[in-house]
Amino acid sequence: MIERVCVYCASSSMVDDEYKRQAFRLGEILAENNIETKFGSGSVGLMGELSNGVLSKKGRIVGVIPQFMVDEGWGNEKVTRQIVTSSMHERKKIMAEGIDAAIALPGGCGTMEELMEIITWKQLGLFNKPIIIMNVRHFYDDLLRMMTKIVNENFMRKEHLSMWSVVSDASEVLEAINQAPAWLTNARNIAAI
Repeated sequence: MIERVCVYCASSSMVDDEYKRQAFRLGEILAENNIETKFGSGSVGLMGELSNGVLSKKGRIVGVIPQFMVDEGWGNEKVTRQIVTSSMHERKKIMAEGIDAAIALPGGCGTMEELMEIITWKQLGLFNKPIIIMNVRHFYDDLLRMMTKIVNENFMRKEHLSMWSVVSDASEVLEAINQAPAWLTNARNIAAI
């Protein structure tokens, strides 16, 4: 049963409307299914759309944000609950705690870094839950090709390509979480190649 997820996504408001629609719809779907959402607590861009989608269906959304971002006025005051951290590192740790899945919408360097870190944690056996990459408008095609190259060049094992699932629409996310293959209980045994 899915009770809580973390969503990584961008704060840019200049992106294509389809990204915004998908973020809003994902928020609606999570709330409709009584799933609590953790996110980076931004109020604009895909973060804002995600939170608006959750709140439009009276769902629960927890924002996790470092103090320096609060000081800049970047926090989302509409969230159900806001957790203020002392650093970006603490933010990512709290976002990943107690979740049943991690979901990555399209985003910039911050989103990429969060996605790659949670994949690394899974590779090392520190995180064993589903990771869902929302490849809206083929946004992640190049990254997915790069991950295949990493395997083909023997920097990771072929088994590591099953650490994430890829969808193209918010409507596919819950099924992808439920159908995600179980991750290895001995992940550290194959972390090195």
